[in-house]
Amino acid sequence: MLNDRLSEISVMRDSGLLDLDYLARTLGLDRNGAAGVPLEFLYLENKKYWTAATSALFDGRHYLEENVDIRGADMNPLLHYIRHGFFEGRSPTMLLDIDFVLDQIDPDRQAREADARGRYPIFERYSGLRELLLTTDANPSPFFENAVFRADMKGRACEAVGVPIEQYLNAGGRWGNEYLECSSFASMPYYMRVNADLEAANVIPLIHFVQYGLSESRRFSPDERVSQAFLRNSAHLFGNEGYKDLRGFLAGTRGTGSIAGPAWPTPYAQASIPSLRHEARKEARAAFIGVVLYENSNEEVERLKASIQNELAISNGYDIDWACYVNDAANESRYRKILGDRLILDRNRENIGFGRAHNALMRRCFDLDRLYIGANPDGYFTPGCVKALVDFSDHYQGQALIEAATAPIDHPKWHDPVRLDTSWVSGACFAMSRKIWQQIGGFDEKIHMYCEDVDLSWRVKLIGGLLKVCPTARFVHDVTPRFSAAKDEAK
Repeated sequence: MLNDRLSEISVMRDSGLLDLDYLARTLGLDRNGAAGVPLEFLYLENKKYWTAATSALFDGRHYLEENVDIRGADMNPLLHYIRHGFFEGRSPTMLLDIDFVLDQIDPDRQAREADARGRYPIFERYSGLRELLLTTDANPSPFFENAVFRADMKGRACEAVGVPIEQYLNAGGRWGNEYLECSSFASMPYYMRVNADLEAANVIPLIHFVQYGLSESRRFSPDERVSQAFLRNSAHLFGNEGYKDLRGFLAGTRGTGSIAGPAWPTPYAQASIPSLRHEARKEARAAFIGVVLYENSNEEVERLKASIQNELAISNGYDIDWACYVNDAANESRYRKILGDRLILDRNRENIGFGRAHNALMRRCFDLDRLYIGANPDGYFTPGCVKALVDFSDHYQGQALIEAATAPIDHPKWHDPVRLDTSWVSGACFAMSRKIWQQIGGFDEKIHMYCEDVDLSWRVKLIGGLLKVCPTARFVHDVTPRFSAAKDEAK
């Protein structure tokens, strides 16, 4: 038993997360322990001490409150964090935001997937938390910036050493009688100056600010950084009541304190624009997806197929069928290995062109009263895209030719963000009703490729039809490589 305790104490000391002076202050005990029993033994043996902060970088109460599974495991929280929690990406203290740290050391999110043991490979590069912070110099949270703290210390002719937030907390957030700056977002000297009750309470400014000040709406900067009107509007726009409070807003924006812009359409738009909140009548919930293949890679075909299969799986109550027209017969056998009997070919095995191929698929579709959805083979559907197109088309009673919104960037042509009108509908992913087909047919078969979608759009417009973009239907069609190629050719 004694050997086990000595081994555990060694582990805690080596981690740098057991600071006897810090622990003694937290517990109100002597650094050397009591009755001849070292403080480390008292901490390990007495469970009521497990909620103590053992250093500036580990708070037992926070760790146990955040991790319900640890509370029932009868294991010392500090030991658990050192051996498991750090590698599992658990939070050791309210002042250290692990996701915020990860965004700095792994911005491309290459090492965010946990292994079979629930451990993250990126953390395996370090022996523990202190090594990670020392090696990467990552800011521990949106409210503590190493550079701001170092600059303030330098201005006082002092040197910031080790882990900056550790030095800040060990100093109680002060230098002599003055409070230290540690954030460009919130001024701790100002925070203490305008909140006189905190001076008397002898709090560490940053801890109080994060734990209480934000939720109590205390002033933390001479400038109003985020107005209440902005927070109310953000909450309304995003459909997130948490944004009404600054703490929730910062949590929702990953600590940046700023929003580049909400995803469109916003929850507010979906609730307020009739065409976006409409759900198709039961008798109008049928669709046929048509794809024209031409020199597509296995990866593209497999990706599109997987997205279609997912649409079938999640669109309960919607009848969805699909087929692909092969315009490059030389690749038929390769396509067939992936798509099976979903293929259609010209009897002469010729490349009949984009428009004629879609028309052949439309004829198959419109044997029944279904919505035709044409999709490019080098793209894929995001979840719910097909259902959104069917619902949207039914709202307009089959009188609209519809374009799905594209990702990762929208089509550069403008569309009205409220009426959702557009000047023409792109053929990358579009939806056409049998009602329109019966009036104008499909694509002009004299146009082999390119601009046939513009021609189709304008013929729909000539009969009084509508041209619309459905922002809730997202089709991934990454055309950015084309821009790169254009730049290369221009060089």
